[in-house]
Amino acid sequence: MRQHPIGTGPFKFVEFKPNEDIKVARNPDYWKPERPYLDGIEYTIIKEPGTANLAFIAGKFDMTFPYFGLTIPLMKNIESQMPQAICEMNSGEGLNRHLLVNYQKPPFDNPEFRRAMALSIDRQAFVDTIAQGEGQIGGVLQPPPDGLWGMPPEEVKKLPGYDPDVEKRRADGRRIMQQLGYGPDKRLDIKVTTRNFPLIATRRCC
Repeated sequence: MRQHPIGTGPFKFVEFKPNEDIKVARNPDYWKPERPYLDGIEYTIIKEPGTANLAFIAGKFDMTFPYFGLTIPLMKNIESQMPQAICEMNSGEGLNRHLLVNYQKPPFDNPEFRRAMALSIDRQAFVDTIAQGEGQIGGVLQPPPDGLWGMPPEEVKKLPGYDPDVEKRRADGRRIMQQLGYGPDKRLDIKVTTRNFPLIATRRCC
């Protein structure tokens, strides 16, 4: 199936060269009359987003990252160098960023400690810095109006750590930490791991 896929969609498989390209052609037997509009599509595989963007700006391609997306800075860079490009932001995909803790390891096994940590996070600063203001604060599910099942803003604000008054939350968090024995004279030593992976939302330019 991987080497000779058939499929019943608008396009038929023609060729796949690993790390080079994928080619598909119009399916004359497609169930919807007069569709698809294109005779075929050629996808060039470029692993590095920066290289793909430069090739798009140079006019080599008609579209870049139609599904996986671009970061806001990369999209704005394209718009500045290629004013005729049509760049769209698709809110159909929610992108969550997480701070994960080992809740079985002290002191994270204490729910009050984890509450204090949640109270200290400035979520709007994350939106403003990482997404340059293009984002919404929500819970696990994508927030409205784009999300159908996400909590409304007035309910999200009631969650621990989601009150927009950051200073008030951090003051509450400091009180909890002091009750647990932490403060200026007793700092918390922790080990943190991260990964160099640029999380991106769905944006495309064509």
